[in-house]
Amino acid sequence: MPINRRHFGMGVLASGLSLAQAGLARSQSPALTDFLEPGTVSDVLSGDSFVLEDGRQVRLAGIEAPRAAQGEASAQPLSQLARINLQELIRGKTVKFVDPAPDRFGRLRAHVLWGREQNWLQGELLGTGMARVRTWNDDQARAEQMLTTEHTARAAKIGLWARAFYAVRDPEAVSAAVGSYQIVEGEVVDASITKKMVYLNFGTDWRRDFTAQADKKTAKLFAKAGINMAGLSGAMIRVRGTIRYRNGPMLWLNHPAQLEVLAGS
Repeated sequence: MPINRRHFGMGVLASGLSLAQAGLARSQSPALTDFLEPGTVSDVLSGDSFVLEDGRQVRLAGIEAPRAAQGEASAQPLSQLARINLQELIRGKTVKFVDPAPDRFGRLRAHVLWGREQNWLQGELLGTGMARVRTWNDDQARAEQMLTTEHTARAAKIGLWARAFYAVRDPEAVSAAVGSYQIVEGEVVDASITKKMVYLNFGTDWRRDFTAQADKKTAKLFAKAGINMAGLSGAMIRVRGTIRYRNGPMLWLNHPAQLEVLAGS
């Protein structure tokens, strides 16, 4: 009987399990255990997704490669190269899965090990500039290691980091990027706290300037990770996520891996 690729992604979401609980469920459920079994790559769909011979579709956790054209959205620079690169690395090879995360599309979302030496695929793609870190609140495994690897590639301006399209944005210029995933770096002019929210303002006019924000519940998660959001006034930080527009460009923070406090702050 073929493995149902919906077992892990939809099963975890439907039950509301945390990743730790999902790990326990895997040890108890043959279906979930089967879903995480190693497999052989038959086809590569994009720079961060592929299909196994048994039909399971895999989405690499924690990263995003340049996107191909989809619907009305144009292809991002290097999307074809990213797909070819991944194809050359893993097509026809057996891969193993670790640190799985829920996926609302029923794919197997996980970190991937491949090759005789069990190389870490996400680390390879980040290290060669073929992907950026993109974590989610339920997908933060290996975030610190990934961010460090990404930083090294960005400093060397290799892969996508050689293209202006993927440049780290200045807060004053981020308005043009509304609707897209961006990395923004700058000084927090003021960390403002209200009854329900924490606002990291990058300018003096909150109705116009870029702001990163989180609710108080999320701010407690940041505090547990060693980041006191209320104390970030004057700090240089780097944030990442989808840029929205609400009283100026804004970015919603919902998990600690989205925010890096830079050295010297």
